[in-house]
This record gives sequence, C-alpha cells and structure tokens, in this order.
Amino acid sequence: MIKFAAAGFMCIDWYPQFEGTSRSYVTGNGVDVLFNLIDMRGDIEPSVVAAISDDELGKWAVREFEKRNFDMKYLDIVPGGATTTYEILLKNGDRFHNHVERGIFENYEFSDEAVEFLCSCDCMHTDFTGHLIERLPQIHAAGTKIFFDFSKKSLIHPDTDKVLPYIECGLASFEDDEEGAVGFLKRGTALGAKLLIATFGEKGSLVYDGKEFTRGGIVPVTNLVNTVGAGDSFFAGFIARYLDGAPIPECIQSGAARSAAVIQTWKPYLE
Repeated sequence: MIKFAAAGFMCIDWYPQFEGTSRSYVTGNGVDVLFNLIDMRGDIEPSVVAAISDDELGKWAVREFEKRNFDMKYLDIVPGGATTTYEILLKNGDRFHNHVERGIFENYEFSDEAVEFLCSCDCMHTDFTGHLIERLPQIHAAGTKIFFDFSKKSLIHPDTDKVLPYIECGLASFEDDEEGAVGFLKRGTALGAKLLIATFGEKGSLVYDGKEFTRGGIVPVTNLVNTVGAGDSFFAGFIARYLDGAPIPECIQSGAARSAAVIQTWKPYLE
C-alpha cells in the first residue's frame, strides 16, 4: 500500500448558476488529485492534512472524506469560523474565480505533529497556497515524495526557487507560453526537481526529466462540461502510472485520458 496525503489547502467550490441550479463540491488541488487517484488505483491509503471549520460546509467535507476512507487524524477542525469557499462562474465550460472567502485557513499554520505525519507518508501533494513551503526541506529529507502543483504561478511566485529542490514531480500550466515553459523545466530540474510537467491546454503537455523532453497530446472530447478539473485530473492520471515506474509517454497518456473523462463531467473528479 502507498500512503498518500493531500496536504494543505482545501475548500468548497460553489457555482451560483450551473445549468440553471446552484451546485457545489469539496475540492482543493490535492483533494482533487487524491480523489481521482484512489478511483484509479486500489493500493492508495489516502489522508488529508488540512484545515476546515466546524460549520456545515466543514461537516460536509468530513462526510466526503469518510466515504472514501481517508485518514483524517490531521484534518484540523477549527471551531467558530468559516470553511474556505470559492465562487465559480462558467463561460463555455471554462471556469472563472469570482470571489473567495478564505475563512479560517487564511493565517493557518500546521502543527509539528502534522508535519511529522507527512514525513511518515510515501507521497504527498501540495501547492503554493498550502502553507507548507517552509516545511518542504524537512518532509523531503524524510523520504516523502512531493508532488507539487505550480498552477500558473511558476514564473512569478516568489517561492518557486525555494520549492524546486524538493520536488519529485511538479505540474505547471503555461497556456501558449512554450518558451517560458521550456525555460522553467530546465531551470527547475537544474535546481533539483526530479521531473517537471508543463501543460498547454488543448495543445497538450511537455515533460522534462533533466535530460530528455517528452511531448504529449490530448484525448479529444465531444461533450465539454467544465474545465475546472483538467489539470488536477491530468496530474492524477500521470501519477497513477508514474508510481508504477511506467515510461513517461505512458504516464502522459494516462493523464490525458483521465483529464478528458473528467472535463466531460461537472466535478473535478470521477465517482
């Protein structure tokens, strides 16, 4: 079994209008990745290291984790506040963040015990909003493989170079900026990242292991519903094969197939 933690930021995405109704779901980059990953593999022991409130949204999140047999020992339930929410608007299937309520997570800090738990895991996923940047050297030194979502911030975030030396595999979105992507992949692996992935939406992806570039395409879809889960589901599909030591082209194909399936549904994961 593989102990895999979704660590850091989690929230509730809320759509005030989705096909004429209001809808929402439990999410967060690491949550999406792990929800997809446990659907694809039977050997994952999932856990969540995050913070929510004891409001109704927080209680709903707990139920969603319980359904999937997550270890919630270090899911900190903070009383008297608000669970983080994002208001999402859609236009032609593409998402737009309209408003965020950060709630109790805005100034949150994880305990030493929570970090020690991450050090005991085989793998973890986090991102810039996860409040764990300063603890990555400790977690990496313990042998935990760190999967990191740079989102669209890889070229502008002040902590990018702090993160890169400790990454097993990182994912970054570049849209049409292939020149910027190539520069990031080269610099990142030179700083210590083992493997980095740049995604370009409909134009596929590019992976670099410090020696060789591998380009990947997409799996076409016929019923685009919501692109909100495209990156996280691609990362999950990629990781699902990567954990088996599969060749990079197979990992890319697995990621593309998962992403294609997810964006034809309204949630960022399959159930």
